[in-house]
Amino acid sequence: MSVRPIAIAQAGSPLTDRPTARRLLELDWFLLLATVLLIAYGVVMGYSITVEDRTFTGDIGQQVLRSILYAVIGLSVMAIVAFVDHSWLGTFAPLFFLGTLALLAIVLVIGTSTLGATRWVTIAGFKFQPSEFAKVFMVIVLAKWFADRDVRSPFALLGALAILAAPVALVFKQPDLGTSLVFLGMFFGMAFVAGARLWHLATIVAVGIAASPILWTMLKDYQRARLTIFMDPYSDPQGAGWNIIQSLIAVGSGQMTGKGLTAGTQSPLGYLPIAESDFVFSGLAEDLGFVGALILFALYIVLLLSALRIAHRSRDAFGTYLAGGVAAMLIFQIVVNVGMAISLMPVTGIPLPFISQGGSSLISICFALGALQAISMRREVGPSTQT
Repeated sequence: MSVRPIAIAQAGSPLTDRPTARRLLELDWFLLLATVLLIAYGVVMGYSITVEDRTFTGDIGQQVLRSILYAVIGLSVMAIVAFVDHSWLGTFAPLFFLGTLALLAIVLVIGTSTLGATRWVTIAGFKFQPSEFAKVFMVIVLAKWFADRDVRSPFALLGALAILAAPVALVFKQPDLGTSLVFLGMFFGMAFVAGARLWHLATIVAVGIAASPILWTMLKDYQRARLTIFMDPYSDPQGAGWNIIQSLIAVGSGQMTGKGLTAGTQSPLGYLPIAESDFVFSGLAEDLGFVGALILFALYIVLLLSALRIAHRSRDAFGTYLAGGVAAMLIFQIVVNVGMAISLMPVTGIPLPFISQGGSSLISICFALGALQAISMRREVGPSTQT
């Protein structure tokens, strides 16, 4: 991918910039199709896993309707954001940054604790996870930062890390190690797309490795166990390695075509933990087998290639970095979630995009993909913002 010239992304059209018929022709239909199919896949898997979950005592029909409602809201948000010139997102980047800090701070004050972590906030009966929206907002903030500066300078990279410091610290405090790592994955992906010198990025990695003993002491005992047990889960099969072992059993038992929807056994028997979120890929592999996983990966590839194509064809640097950041965020989450299900990555609680149950994740991703559609529809029309 060629590096875009430095440009300042400034709003050049009305905030409610309604796309013309010509612009609608520039809609990325592959991205839209992959998004709709992935959302449908998530709804189906949500139903299957809910039926299999012996601890679920609610109304399955209402649960499915809730998933469909989140899907409708997500697609609506995607459409609304696509109507806005993406340059406006860069113009409001400071507000997105302040909003991120406010949302994450609110979690620590009035958040709801679940499984030892405080990540959810309930306002007016609506429960959501602010860190999911924080990821997308920080992609916008970093894209604006890199678009306004020469990323080949180490000071631009250090400035971006300084911007990330507060959100990472607030998320780590919840504690949510997984989302903290997503922020760092986004940083490296966006810096690479922006054309940062590789030896600068390597230096940052080296400094991080050198500081790892200090960071290690800041982790809780269960977090340290999760970061090491994946290499040999059978060393503690009844303790820290239990989740990974049961996940491997679920994935392996699915074989080629799976046991069938709602026919999985690991979750009903109480063995597969958090099957609707952290280990949702394990449940999918058990129900639909290798074929089901292959279909999922094919849809992801179409989605990600569409995002990277939009990044390459953007009319300005801000759009390129924004699209590249969304792709980096999704790639990191997919690799880590699937990796931890098959014992290639530590268990960090990162959701699988579209498939893990939760309205916050789905709606925030749809917001990001709406921004990508906005970039796609304006790649050849509208005022140029390059300088």
